[in-house]
Amino acid sequence: MKSKYAFLALLLSLVACGGQDSAADKPNVPDVVDSSSAAATPSEPTDTGSAQVTEMTEGPVPPGRHRFTIRNLCEKGDEIGCPKGTVPPPPLDLEVTVPAGWQHWPDFGVITPDTDDTPTEGPDGAALVMGWTTFQVGLNSDPCITDVDGHEVPDIKVGPTVDDFVDAVQAHKGLDVTEPVDTEVGGYRARLFSLEGPPDISACDNWRPWDPGFFVQGPNNHWDVWAIDVDGDRVLIVTQHFPDTPEQTVDELGDMVETITFQP
Repeated sequence: MKSKYAFLALLLSLVACGGQDSAADKPNVPDVVDSSSAAATPSEPTDTGSAQVTEMTEGPVPPGRHRFTIRNLCEKGDEIGCPKGTVPPPPLDLEVTVPAGWQHWPDFGVITPDTDDTPTEGPDGAALVMGWTTFQVGLNSDPCITDVDGHEVPDIKVGPTVDDFVDAVQAHKGLDVTEPVDTEVGGYRARLFSLEGPPDISACDNWRPWDPGFFVQGPNNHWDVWAIDVDGDRVLIVTQHFPDTPEQTVDELGDMVETITFQP
């Protein structure tokens, strides 16, 4: 059996170095409704006045309020994650309330059910992805990537704002996406849309609509994507699941997004 962490590192690796009429399901919209990250270092809880907040660490996450730092890494020579002239924003602290039965994967900003070795995969996987595709992203005109490492330099450029990204995704004829909904996450302006992955991705090494970013985790993978403007910096929060993902798991994904706040 392959290692859980080696598996997820391969599955969700993001560093390289639709049409308007959509058949996608409606977004799972909470009432109020993010890049790679270094693993958090344990610290003493802090009292916010309503609940204690602890640093999110590797492995099973105790139920409660946790802090995760989005670190916008920019490595010289990385054409995808750090094109020439790119200036990444500073780290951003995010807080989220996590229920029982979830785990955090180090270095990725990913929370998954604490189940088995393939918690993100179909037919019933799920994940909350925090912060990838934050300050620099491009779209792939053909998301079906056949290169051995699952990446290629995106050929559709995207500007730095929330609207730049969402409008580019909406204009992409090869993506099955819903009309965006104006909403908020943690009190900040956001636009929410859903993306439905193809039913057959067998011809692809990865099916990756944009990069930096992760790829669909199996046929009919459903993504709810919040593009958020946090004091002028674009942050993405994504929940992903499948038709056979338990309803309670899908509900808990939406509940976690409702609890997210940012500390710029």
